[in-house]
Amino acid sequence: MGLPHDRSHLLWTDVPTTRFIESIDRWTKTLMDDDPSWPMTPLDMRTVAKIIAKEPGILAGQPVLNYLFTKNCRNPNLKWNISEGDEFQVGDAILTIEADGDEILSVERTAMNLITRMSGIATKTSRWVKILDEVAIAATRKTLWGVLDKWAVHVGGGLTHRLSRADALMIKENDLALYPLILTEQISDATHIPDFCVVEVVSMEHALSVAGAWQNRLQKDGNTNLLTLLLDNLGPEGSCDVACRLETEGLRNGLVLEGSGGVRIDELHKWAYSKMDVVSSGALTMDSAPIDMTMLMEAGR
Repeated sequence: MGLPHDRSHLLWTDVPTTRFIESIDRWTKTLMDDDPSWPMTPLDMRTVAKIIAKEPGILAGQPVLNYLFTKNCRNPNLKWNISEGDEFQVGDAILTIEADGDEILSVERTAMNLITRMSGIATKTSRWVKILDEVAIAATRKTLWGVLDKWAVHVGGGLTHRLSRADALMIKENDLALYPLILTEQISDATHIPDFCVVEVVSMEHALSVAGAWQNRLQKDGNTNLLTLLLDNLGPEGSCDVACRLETEGLRNGLVLEGSGGVRIDELHKWAYSKMDVVSSGALTMDSAPIDMTMLMEAGR
């Protein structure tokens, strides 16, 4: 089953999309403006700097650093020794930068913040992907750096989920509080969204009601749209119970089952057998430790 939670095509085709580039531009500008760095003495000479790993991980952030150095340095020469998404080990020289020394120093802290954080997210995501095996893992909209965090999840083998509220129709408790529709009207709205629609459910009864209404609507309209049921805070066991009940009642077809809420690494082995199609967690982007790296500069020449 293809999952709509993979929105990476909105960020990258053969090159970064306009949406991705605009996000990179906003975040790098904000970080540079918030932490301006000026050299103590002018270093208007070509200098070589290397970013070296101090612990193993998965590389994420290559297109972001390419943009950062190109925009802030005159004629930089960047040599990546490791490709985006590849593993690196302690002591590996990930990137060699040749540019004017003062310009490298002005970008140094922002570059290191970006590559260490994004690589940390990709590394954690990759570990979770391996534990969950055939169950996909997706990020949520709980991010610190928006699309940059989502890209790092993608690089680590996870799914981006929605990039913004406009990226998919999601019916949650706050949406219902502002726009109180009865269940049949919600489902009717959902059938007109062919790409990605999510309805949050919080109990067995709620899930059965939405799934039943969805099946009735599909039979009436004859379409083949998929509806994502987001099982919120039911845990791996509770989510599995819902999946089994849906199968027993003949309501499983046409549904993507997403488990979410309080997903922890020590329960991932349970989620792997939860009968979910995908598990989503904000922990990928909110709780990932940065990968330790350093930038070492050679004397100017």
